[in-house]
Amino acid sequence: MAVVVFGSANVDISIDVRSLPKLGETKQGSDYRIGLGGKGLNQAVAASRLSHSLVQFIGAVGTDHFGSFLESELAALGVATSGIRRDPTRPTGMALIHVDRDGHNSITVSGGANLSWTTSHISDLAFDGTTVGLCQLETPFDVTVEILKRLSNADALTILDPAPIPEEAIDEIFPVVDILTPNQHEAERLLNRRILNSKEAVQGAIALVKRGGFKAVIITMGEQGVAYSENGTDGNWLPAFQVDTIDTVAAGDCFNGALAASIVNGVSFRESVVFAMAAAALSVTKEGASSSVPSLVEVQEFLANH
Repeated sequence: MAVVVFGSANVDISIDVRSLPKLGETKQGSDYRIGLGGKGLNQAVAASRLSHSLVQFIGAVGTDHFGSFLESELAALGVATSGIRRDPTRPTGMALIHVDRDGHNSITVSGGANLSWTTSHISDLAFDGTTVGLCQLETPFDVTVEILKRLSNADALTILDPAPIPEEAIDEIFPVVDILTPNQHEAERLLNRRILNSKEAVQGAIALVKRGGFKAVIITMGEQGVAYSENGTDGNWLPAFQVDTIDTVAAGDCFNGALAASIVNGVSFRESVVFAMAAAALSVTKEGASSSVPSLVEVQEFLANH
């Protein structure tokens, strides 16, 4: 496999509202939409749509209808599904999403089968021939560490999206991560300091490279832009593309999947970051999670015009 993505798979139920509900408040929304979700699944779909290479998703779903729905939808999108495990004890993960008229969202997630992983479940997995391995933190931490170890031992380039960031320290995972991609909030938690502007974001990326011994760190700052450092000495800032935002759900997942896809496509690191930024920018102009991921041609045309 050129790209292997290990992570969560959810069914997303989304409702548009004028404003996000407050505590105890009931909101009238639009008709609901049911789609694919979960950070791992979203990133696998993005990597598949934006690469010419084969992408395999490794995840867990229930034996329920939603599990069958996710597996069949992924296969239809061209993602290799042989790594999907059907867990008989837990339901398929689910996310309930409110999206307001400014594109902001609030999300409640039930992990379900995503939380059922143990190290015994991955004993037979092999990653020989993998070019890039991509993980997040919506699955049990010890299993994610073991997956990254195996990817690293197979000489794959490993990317970790440290989301959702846990309360406890995650430094033990750093030695098997090549590229770390926190957003602003996650970087602040890792550094234990605020990041308020582009200069502080660049300094944060440099500090994290030094702390974790990574090949590179990318800090995404939403509509502001992206800071990155490849060597822990120099840092760079790239301003965000300006687009009309409709829905920010899974923009970070699109960024990570696009980054993996571009690296596999043989593009330089800086150009891969720009490519991922363009893909994420296009994703927020559409509704949904996996359904908002643009095609490779759309990203190429967008970059040609920007």
